Amino acid sequence: MDKIKILFVCSQNKWRSLTAEKICEKISGYSARSAGTEQGARIRVTEGLLGWADLIFVMEQKHESRLRSKFPASLQGKKVICLQIADNYRYMEPELVELLQAKLSPYLEMSDNQTSFMQRVLEPEVMDTWEEAVEYDSMDFTEVNAAFAKSAIALGPICGKILDAGTGTARIPIAIAQMRPAWELTCIDMSANMLKLGLENVSEANVRSQINLELVDAKAMPYPDSYFDMVISNSIIHHLPDPLPFLREVRRVLKPNGAIFLRDLFRPEDEAIRDNLVEMYAGDSNSHQKQLFSDSLHAAFTLAEIQTMMETAGLEGVRIYESSDRHWTAERAWM
Repeated sequence: MDKIKILFVCSQNKWRSLTAEKICEKISGYSARSAGTEQGARIRVTEGLLGWADLIFVMEQKHESRLRSKFPASLQGKKVICLQIADNYRYMEPELVELLQAKLSPYLEMSDNQTSFMQRVLEPEVMDTWEEAVEYDSMDFTEVNAAFAKSAIALGPICGKILDAGTGTARIPIAIAQMRPAWELTCIDMSANMLKLGLENVSEANVRSQINLELVDAKAMPYPDSYFDMVISNSIIHHLPDPLPFLREVRRVLKPNGAIFLRDLFRPEDEAIRDNLVEMYAGDSNSHQKQLFSDSLHAAFTLAEIQTMMETAGLEGVRIYESSDRHWTAERAWM
C-alpha cells in the first residue's frame, strides 16, 4: 500500500514544521516532508513539493495565503489544512509535540503511534575538578581521537593557525601536531584542571612548540576577526545550554575561506537506544564513566537541531551529517 504523502509548511521551515515531520516519521503509512515560504527557508516550497503531497498542512493562515498566491495551479484539487500554531516553540519542545499530535489526530491515524521523544537534559558546562579531569583523561578515546585528527587534517590547510575549542586534556591536538608540524594550534577550554593535565600531556608528547593552551570561554573569545585558518572542536556543543553564541564566534574568528571540523554526539530518540549505546561503547568502563557517557548522550542535540543552529549562526557551505551511530559531523574544507 502506498504511503500518504504529507507536506508541512511554515515560514522558515524550522521548529514547527521540522517537529511535525519528525512526529510523522513514527507513524506507519505516512511519508512527510517540510518546507518554508520565505526566501531564507532551509528548504523552500516548490511546485514539485506541492505536486508530490497528498495532504498539505500549514502552521498559520498567512502560509496558506502565500501558497495560494504563488502556486494557484499547483494547489488545484489539493487539501490544505491550517493548524493555527504560532511560532512560539523550540524544536521538539514537549508542549509543541503535544499540540501537534492533538491538531493532527483528526486527519491522521495516530492512536497507537504517538511517541514521547527523549528530551534534552543538560549536564555541567565545565568539568572543572581535578578528579573529573583525571577520570576523563583515563577513558580510552584513542581510536576516536585518531580518526578525528585524520579527518581534520584532510580538510585543513598545509600550514596555518588552527583553533581547537573545548580541547579538554589536549589529546586530539597532540595527535594532529605529530602529523602536521606546520600547524600552530591554539587550544582553549574553560576548565583549568583539564588544561593543567593537558599541559602535562603536551609536554610528554614533546609538542609544546606547536600547541598553546589557553583558559578561554569559547562563547566569547578574545581573538581578532578572521584570525584562524581552521576551527575544530570535538564534543563541546552538547555541554553548552545554548550553542549559538559559540557558533557565531566560530564564524567571527574564522577566515572567510577557513575550514571547519566539528563533531559531537547526537541525542538518541529514547532511553533504550541510549542505554544500548552506553553498553556497546562503555561496557568495559567503570560506573562513573558509564554515567558520564549516558549523561552526554542525553544532553546532546539532534541532527535537525544542529542544522538549524548552523544556519542561524550564518555558517555557510557546511556539510552536516550523521558520521556514526552516535556522532554528527559538520565540515567545510579549507579553500
